Amino acid sequence: MSAPKKNTRRTFIKSSLGTGASLIAAPSIFAGGSILPSERFRVGHIGIGGRGGSLLRQSVGTKDVDVIALCEVDQNHLARAKGIAKKKTDTYGDHRKVLDRKDIDAVVIATPDHWHGVITIDACNAGKDVYVEKPVSTYLSEGRAMVEAARKNKRMVQVGIHHRSAPYVREIVEIIRSGRIGKVHTIKNWMWDNKFTKKTPPQAPPTHLDYDRWLGPAKKVPYHPLRTHFNFRWCRDYAGGYMTDWGVHMLNIITYAMDIDHMGPVSVEATADYRSDNLYDFPAKMHATWEFKDPDFKMEWIQPSKDGDLIPGQKYAMNFHGEKGELRTLFSHQKQFLVNGKIEKLPEPEREVDIFKSPGHFRNFLNSIKSRKLPHADVEVGHRTNSICLLGNIAMWAGDGKLEWDWKKEKFTNHKKANELLSPNYREKYKPA
Repeated sequence: MSAPKKNTRRTFIKSSLGTGASLIAAPSIFAGGSILPSERFRVGHIGIGGRGGSLLRQSVGTKDVDVIALCEVDQNHLARAKGIAKKKTDTYGDHRKVLDRKDIDAVVIATPDHWHGVITIDACNAGKDVYVEKPVSTYLSEGRAMVEAARKNKRMVQVGIHHRSAPYVREIVEIIRSGRIGKVHTIKNWMWDNKFTKKTPPQAPPTHLDYDRWLGPAKKVPYHPLRTHFNFRWCRDYAGGYMTDWGVHMLNIITYAMDIDHMGPVSVEATADYRSDNLYDFPAKMHATWEFKDPDFKMEWIQPSKDGDLIPGQKYAMNFHGEKGELRTLFSHQKQFLVNGKIEKLPEPEREVDIFKSPGHFRNFLNSIKSRKLPHADVEVGHRTNSICLLGNIAMWAGDGKLEWDWKKEKFTNHKKANELLSPNYREKYKPA
């Protein structure tokens, strides 16, 4: 069986992406660039809630990292972060003050999603390398602007799609690329419902939260405690539902396995089941379908999941359907190969493949800072995967059947309204500097 074609991607890397796009850098383009003055990394953390706290613990537990600045708009989160940091660390409520410091080599960004783009662009322009949580952005054009800022300033930007560095993902990639299930023609992603909560009135923001700065570039709306911390994921102004939450992880495993990290689909369509009494913008149930060319395959997002199509006991999965059978996978070492619905032994590889062995996602980022070689989840990779997810949501909002997508120019070719959903409308005082 022949391997998935690669000529399209390789040719594309050498050419312009078209309007509003930049050239994709080869992994060694920044070799010989600035190297740290010492063997230690001086890091600032921006956004220190749930995921941000986990990343802060990782930094503090890394022997050659010095955390010297913390930035957070919630004073309760900031107090907890100071406890995690253990030693005296400068604290801020405005990310720009962290970026103004000349003694910081890199920043870790784990704010709500709608802040990722602005802060990453500001950080690149300030000469900082960046580890930014997924998804890279809430708007597609914003993600492209992040790529351009990284390239223009020769910055290393690692996206927090950390499953990409896990051994189990490397195994999935090896199985697919080596032809063990044959040519893949369909991929199905399964996920449980988005959150539903009945509408209740807004409230006054708590005194420990700088709510205006929490909103940042998003439009100004009354405060509601169930639309901020953690729950922002189901609010259209701040995130993209499970599609850009877990979906980014899932779809990145697919783009990696199919060797299309720097490409995109040619069409997308989506349907949804809305409830007018939901506090959140995203429907509990939705379905999306993308078509890809070269290699040719179809991909689906199915929400909610159905038990009979999953590994028992699971509610989410990435299932690859190939000519030889179906590979069912999820976020762990668990996998099953089925032929005609029965579990079978995986066929032997058709060809040898050489897949990058990551030293760990955060360590890979630190290594990239020193080597000036692009990290494993470079911002272009994160942007391309996130774009697929955003396209699914846009097709759902547009609600007009199949949308044709030019992934090189990053524009819809048959729907003006959908193109209007590609770009943000920042509040003036929170635009990128």
